[in-house]
Amino acid sequence: MLVNKIRLTIKALAFKQLMDFLRNKRTMLIFFIFPAIYIIANLISSDIFSSDGAAFILMYVILVPLLVMATLVAEEKEKGTLKLLVMSGVSSIEYFIGVTYVLLGFIIAGILIFDMAGATKNFDDFIICIFMLVVSIISMQIGAIIGRMAKNQTNVAPIAVPTVLVLFFLPNIELIKPNIDFFSKYFFTGILFKVMNTCSYSANDIIWMAVNFLIVLLVFIKSFNTKSIIRSISA
Repeated sequence: MLVNKIRLTIKALAFKQLMDFLRNKRTMLIFFIFPAIYIIANLISSDIFSSDGAAFILMYVILVPLLVMATLVAEEKEKGTLKLLVMSGVSSIEYFIGVTYVLLGFIIAGILIFDMAGATKNFDDFIICIFMLVVSIISMQIGAIIGRMAKNQTNVAPIAVPTVLVLFFLPNIELIKPNIDFFSKYFFTGILFKVMNTCSYSANDIIWMAVNFLIVLLVFIKSFNTKSIIRSISA
């Protein structure tokens, strides 16, 4: 009975979110702007862009889920929808799964467009695709935390944009200073960038990706404490 209730709650949240996304043209544009830019750049200068789409995909799986989730949470918090959901008995995990279910579908569609455009030909491997999806989910969790922290939608961008840039450029530190390999070994964006560039992965990569996921998940659960959400929105 409880499982059916949770399943119905997640389905209802997912359907609501799907309708919201389809009505919001700006959000739909964000989902597909990076694959479109890659295709156009590839047509203009195929020698430069056709060989490696790792940087494009890395930015895509960081920026899009993070920014969309942060904006969504901030909007629902500002409108009072988030408080209503929480007071109706919807848990933070149910809310996140419901939104992620839809958001991840659009992310996968974007990755498939990258794949058809040849961006993944150097690392066309199913396990690497799993790495991409895990990084997307971690980015969503970070976006949800940012949306929870922001007072309103206007305050999302000043927090989200620097966060995206830090997450994107940290893996590139090793290219400048090869002796600094901490981020490529232990940080989720660095692990993905290394895996895409080398087309190989180890047990350590999987373990540390899981550690990153669990750490961010714990922060997410702490941030979406029911009492603190109601108190912050009521204030």
